[in-house]
Amino acid sequence: MGWSARGDDDASPPQWLLFGLGNPGIRYAETRHNLGWMLVDLLCERMGERLVAGRADYFRAIGRIGGAEIHVIKPTTFMNLSGRAVRQYLSIEKPVSPRVVIAVDDVAIPLGRLRMRPRGASGGHNGLESIEEHLRTTDFTRIRMGCGPVPEGVDMGDYVLEEFAPDERETVTALLERAADALESWVQVGAQTTMSKFNG
Repeated sequence: MGWSARGDDDASPPQWLLFGLGNPGIRYAETRHNLGWMLVDLLCERMGERLVAGRADYFRAIGRIGGAEIHVIKPTTFMNLSGRAVRQYLSIEKPVSPRVVIAVDDVAIPLGRLRMRPRGASGGHNGLESIEEHLRTTDFTRIRMGCGPVPEGVDMGDYVLEEFAPDERETVTALLERAADALESWVQVGAQTTMSKFNG
């Protein structure tokens, strides 16, 4: 039986957990595959919090959005081992009534577009596949940030590990701001309103 992304104690105020996926190291810091890490940095800036090293393979900060407690976490595993860090966080930190949100890049979505869903398939994304494997569920929210399409003749693995081009950076900045706004909306007003406003 899989772990529940919605927690077992519905009477407890939820703790929101935003895991921004990426790859550790300077080599990958500004690449397409690290949009999740970039979103964590932006949220820390908005909340006035700093990331600190956790007790396993992650960095984290804890702040508030409105009246809700939110943990923002950077797994420090490589992308295809993200599930290990997510599971470690849940086991070690023991959040109360956790609501898990995973932020990832997505080459199937055009650059600058955003898609949020309360659950769903991995779509072949290695980070999501790892999380599904470790949690044994697909019942967690996803923020997919578009960084596609992959140019014809370019290997997808190479493409996501490239840095954004100079003429893409303004679009990336706007995308991250929109993703942060969408997360705040999801926490404060819920899924349906947020998806209607921000998806696409």
